[in-house]
Amino acid sequence: MPDQIIVDLPVREAYDRWAPHYDGYDNPMVFTAQRILDRQHGTVEGLDIVEFGCGTGRNLAHFAARGAAGLTGLDLSEGMLAQAADRVPGANLIASDMARPVPLPDAMADLAVFCLVLEHIAEPVTPLIEARRLVRRGGRIVVIEIHPFLSGDGVAAHFRDGGEEVHMPTYPHQFADHLNAFAKAGLAVEACREWRPRDLLQDGDAGPVPDKLTKRGMDRHLAVEFVLTAKPTG
Repeated sequence: MPDQIIVDLPVREAYDRWAPHYDGYDNPMVFTAQRILDRQHGTVEGLDIVEFGCGTGRNLAHFAARGAAGLTGLDLSEGMLAQAADRVPGANLIASDMARPVPLPDAMADLAVFCLVLEHIAEPVTPLIEARRLVRRGGRIVVIEIHPFLSGDGVAAHFRDGGEEVHMPTYPHQFADHLNAFAKAGLAVEACREWRPRDLLQDGDAGPVPDKLTKRGMDRHLAVEFVLTAKPTG
């Protein structure tokens, strides 16, 4: 098999290209994030939820099936949003760059979600501040990202399309980067958990599993999950 050509694209262009076949890609990180949401954040009945970087709407569909009251999805890629519109017709979908304030009112959500998206922004403080603004008193913010041990080893979002391997800008945030960003955004860490394949498969009901999930072993950390709340002001 000939070597694949490496293609570097801007984030928006890369995800527009990936969108039509994103959900069919053998992606262990997407599987991991979905399992974390299933396990940890399945009780959302009656909640208003906003997701930064909603992609094809996989997570929004997860929340809709569990009775969420209102769903808002933000994404840079029009291609991804088109997929999300087909998947979750009732969601409010907005083209938005995480590096800029979002066109939504204060205190409009009970839960804000970031799922495998902060790696695409060098300085995540701005979207975290926006999430804090959007979440009502008593609400929470969930961040699920590639584990720093993996991102530090060069694992990042990419995909194959025909004879090309498509890469895009990513930033390997380490634990200190996350914690400092949370502090600057006025957020407190309520909980933190590191996830391995063993943790995802322990209950035996995982369903179809990506081939790549365990290629580094059952105990290699894949993702980190943070649950955040707003620090009191004044």
